[in-house]
Amino acid sequence: MDIKETLEINELLEVCNRIKETRDCRISEKVLLRLMGAGNITDRVRTFVSYDQDKMTGCAVLLLQEDLTGDMTLFLIYMYIDKHYPLLTEQYIKLIEEKAKEMKADKISFTTHRNPKAVIRKYGKYGYYHRCSVIDKKIGKEVV
Repeated sequence: MDIKETLEINELLEVCNRIKETRDCRISEKVLLRLMGAGNITDRVRTFVSYDQDKMTGCAVLLLQEDLTGDMTLFLIYMYIDKHYPLLTEQYIKLIEEKAKEMKADKISFTTHRNPKAVIRKYGKYGYYHRCSVIDKKIGKEVV
């Protein structure tokens, strides 16, 4: 299945629609669209999509920026793989790693709200590992 880069607004909107199908996704459609739109201005944001005829089977949004340690990091902001296309995960992982080299990133990073053990079971075979956890506290809003 071919994965292509896109800046087409109809495809960016379709990527945003996948958020509704993503369990426990914390990024809003509005924020994701704003980030992808920045790809029209800068080459640091890249959006990729794949289709089976007219049906979106997967997508990934990447952002290259310096992290807190000074490393140029390719952040995987959002990725969706249709559950009916499990082999597509490996294709996206390979694409992301190719883009990291092409964009001269020092590392690839992503955050998840899923159990780290479950993520490592899925992505550990590709060389990804649990490095740290993030602890949050919301200010100004009641946390439930």
